[in-house]
Amino acid sequence: MERERISDSTINMIKFLENKYLQILLRLILGVIFIYASLGKLFRPEDFAKAILRYEFLPLYFVNIVAIIMPWVEFFTGILLILGIYKKASSVLASISLVVFLIALTSAFARGLDISCGCFSLEETSTKGDIIYRIAEDILMLIGAVIVYKFSDKKKTQETVSTEAIN
Repeated sequence: MERERISDSTINMIKFLENKYLQILLRLILGVIFIYASLGKLFRPEDFAKAILRYEFLPLYFVNIVAIIMPWVEFFTGILLILGIYKKASSVLASISLVVFLIALTSAFARGLDISCGCFSLEETSTKGDIIYRIAEDILMLIGAVIVYKFSDKKKTQETVSTEAIN
Protein backbone atom coordinates (compact mmCIF):
# COMPACT_ATOMS: atom_id res chain seq x y z
CA MET A 1 0.00 0.00 0.00
CA GLU A 2 1.28 3.42 -0.94
CA ARG A 3 1.89 5.80 1.93
CA GLU A 4 -0.19 8.93 2.07
CA ARG A 5 1.61 12.17 1.55
CA ILE A 6 0.50 15.24 3.44
CA SER A 7 -0.16 18.15 1.12
CA ASP A 8 1.57 21.49 1.46
CA SER A 9 -1.74 23.14 2.30
CA THR A 10 -2.21 20.76 5.24
CA ILE A 11 1.30 21.48 6.47
CA ASN A 12 0.65 25.22 6.14
CA MET A 13 -2.59 24.89 8.12
CA ILE A 14 -0.79 22.97 10.87
CA LYS A 15 1.94 25.62 10.99
CA PHE A 16 -0.72 28.33 11.18
CA LEU A 17 -2.52 26.60 14.06
CA GLU A 18 0.79 26.08 15.88
CA ASN A 19 1.77 29.73 15.42
CA LYS A 20 2.63 31.11 18.84
CA TYR A 21 0.83 34.40 18.19
CA LEU A 22 -2.38 32.62 17.19
CA GLN A 23 -2.07 30.45 20.30
CA ILE A 24 -1.58 33.50 22.52
CA LEU A 25 -4.53 35.28 20.88
CA LEU A 26 -6.83 32.27 21.34
CA ARG A 27 -5.75 31.84 24.96
CA LEU A 28 -6.29 35.55 25.67
CA ILE A 29 -9.74 35.59 24.05
CA LEU A 30 -10.86 32.44 25.84
CA GLY A 31 -9.32 33.53 29.13
CA VAL A 32 -10.94 36.96 29.10
CA ILE A 33 -14.32 35.47 28.18
CA PHE A 34 -14.11 32.89 30.96
CA ILE A 35 -13.07 35.48 33.56
CA TYR A 36 -15.75 37.94 32.44
CA ALA A 37 -18.39 35.21 32.52
CA SER A 38 -17.38 34.20 36.04
CA LEU A 39 -17.41 37.62 37.71
CA GLY A 40 -21.15 38.15 38.20
CA LYS A 41 -21.59 34.55 39.29
CA LEU A 42 -18.73 34.70 41.80
CA PHE A 43 -20.32 37.56 43.72
CA ARG A 44 -23.95 36.46 43.35
CA PRO A 45 -24.03 32.66 43.65
CA GLU A 46 -27.67 32.70 44.81
CA ASP A 47 -28.73 34.39 41.55
CA PHE A 48 -26.60 31.96 39.57
CA ALA A 49 -28.30 29.07 41.38
CA LYS A 50 -31.66 30.49 40.25
CA ALA A 51 -30.36 30.66 36.67
CA ILE A 52 -29.27 27.01 36.89
CA LEU A 53 -32.69 26.05 38.28
CA ARG A 54 -34.43 27.61 35.28
CA TYR A 55 -32.74 25.03 33.02
CA GLU A 56 -34.68 22.26 34.79
CA PHE A 57 -31.64 20.12 34.05
CA LEU A 58 -29.86 19.25 37.31
CA PRO A 59 -31.30 17.56 40.37
CA LEU A 60 -32.07 20.14 43.03
CA TYR A 61 -29.35 18.90 45.39
CA PHE A 62 -26.61 19.67 42.80
CA VAL A 63 -27.70 23.21 41.99
CA ASN A 64 -26.07 25.04 44.91
CA ILE A 65 -22.77 23.21 44.69
CA VAL A 66 -22.57 23.86 40.94
CA ALA A 67 -23.49 27.52 41.52
CA ILE A 68 -20.60 27.84 43.97
CA ILE A 69 -17.93 25.79 42.16
CA MET A 70 -18.55 26.57 38.48
CA PRO A 71 -17.71 30.31 38.63
CA TRP A 72 -14.41 29.52 40.34
CA VAL A 73 -13.59 26.90 37.71
CA GLU A 74 -14.35 29.48 35.00
CA PHE A 75 -12.28 32.14 36.76
CA PHE A 76 -9.18 30.00 37.32
CA THR A 77 -9.44 28.44 33.86
CA GLY A 78 -9.40 31.97 32.43
CA ILE A 79 -6.41 32.98 34.55
CA LEU A 80 -4.44 29.88 33.51
CA LEU A 81 -5.27 30.42 29.84
CA ILE A 82 -4.19 34.06 29.94
CA LEU A 83 -0.96 33.33 31.79
CA GLY A 84 -0.17 30.35 29.57
CA ILE A 85 0.29 28.10 32.60
CA TYR A 86 -0.83 24.49 32.19
CA LYS A 87 -2.07 25.23 28.67
CA LYS A 88 -3.25 21.71 27.95
CA ALA A 89 -4.98 21.27 31.31
CA SER A 90 -6.67 24.67 31.16
CA SER A 91 -7.83 24.08 27.59
CA VAL A 92 -9.26 20.70 28.69
CA LEU A 93 -11.11 22.42 31.56
CA ALA A 94 -12.42 25.03 29.14
CA SER A 95 -13.48 22.32 26.68
CA ILE A 96 -15.27 20.27 29.32
CA SER A 97 -17.05 23.38 30.62
CA LEU A 98 -18.10 24.37 27.12
CA VAL A 99 -19.42 20.89 26.34
CA VAL A 100 -21.49 20.97 29.54
CA PHE A 101 -22.77 24.45 28.63
CA LEU A 102 -23.61 23.27 25.12
CA ILE A 103 -25.55 20.28 26.43
CA ALA A 104 -27.52 22.49 28.85
CA LEU A 105 -28.23 25.19 26.24
CA THR A 106 -29.22 22.70 23.56
CA SER A 107 -31.48 20.88 25.99
CA ALA A 108 -33.15 24.14 27.02
CA PHE A 109 -33.63 25.14 23.39
CA ALA A 110 -35.01 21.71 22.41
CA ARG A 111 -37.49 21.82 25.30
CA GLY A 112 -38.62 25.32 24.31
CA LEU A 113 -37.52 27.00 27.55
CA ASP A 114 -37.55 30.77 27.34
CA ILE A 115 -34.71 31.45 29.76
CA SER A 116 -31.56 33.50 30.02
CA CYS A 117 -28.50 31.33 29.70
CA GLY A 118 -26.84 32.80 32.80
CA CYS A 119 -23.64 33.00 30.79
CA PHE A 120 -22.64 36.63 31.23
CA SER A 121 -25.52 38.14 33.14
CA LEU A 122 -27.99 36.74 35.58
CA GLU A 123 -31.07 38.43 34.11
CA GLU A 124 -34.13 36.26 34.16
CA THR A 125 -35.56 36.67 30.67
CA SER A 126 -34.18 36.04 27.25
CA THR A 127 -35.35 34.87 23.87
CA LYS A 128 -34.84 31.60 22.05
CA GLY A 129 -32.68 33.53 19.59
CA ASP A 130 -30.32 34.39 22.43
CA ILE A 131 -29.93 30.70 23.24
CA ILE A 132 -29.06 29.91 19.60
CA TYR A 133 -26.53 32.74 19.64
CA ARG A 134 -24.97 31.36 22.84
CA ILE A 135 -24.83 27.84 21.35
CA ALA A 136 -22.97 29.19 18.30
CA GLU A 137 -20.69 31.23 20.56
CA ASP A 138 -19.88 28.18 22.70
CA ILE A 139 -19.15 26.06 19.61
CA LEU A 140 -16.65 28.67 18.40
CA MET A 141 -15.03 28.85 21.84
CA LEU A 142 -14.86 25.05 21.95
CA ILE A 143 -13.07 25.02 18.59
CA GLY A 144 -10.61 27.59 19.98
CA ALA A 145 -10.02 25.51 23.14
CA VAL A 146 -9.42 22.37 21.08
CA ILE A 147 -6.93 24.25 18.88
CA VAL A 148 -5.09 25.44 22.00
CA TYR A 149 -5.01 21.88 23.34
CA LYS A 150 -3.98 20.20 20.10
CA PHE A 151 -1.47 22.72 18.78
CA SER A 152 0.08 24.48 21.77
CA ASP A 153 3.72 23.82 22.62
CA LYS A 154 4.50 22.07 19.35
CA LYS A 155 7.47 22.69 17.14
CA LYS A 156 6.69 20.55 14.13
CA THR A 157 8.65 20.58 10.94
CA GLN A 158 7.60 19.16 7.62
CA GLU A 159 9.61 16.02 8.45
CA THR A 160 7.77 15.48 11.74
CA VAL A 161 4.39 15.92 10.06
CA SER A 162 5.39 13.53 7.29
CA THR A 163 6.64 10.95 9.79
CA GLU A 164 3.35 11.12 11.71
CA ALA A 165 1.38 10.61 8.50
CA ILE A 166 3.40 7.49 7.71
CA ASN A 167 2.85 6.00 11.18
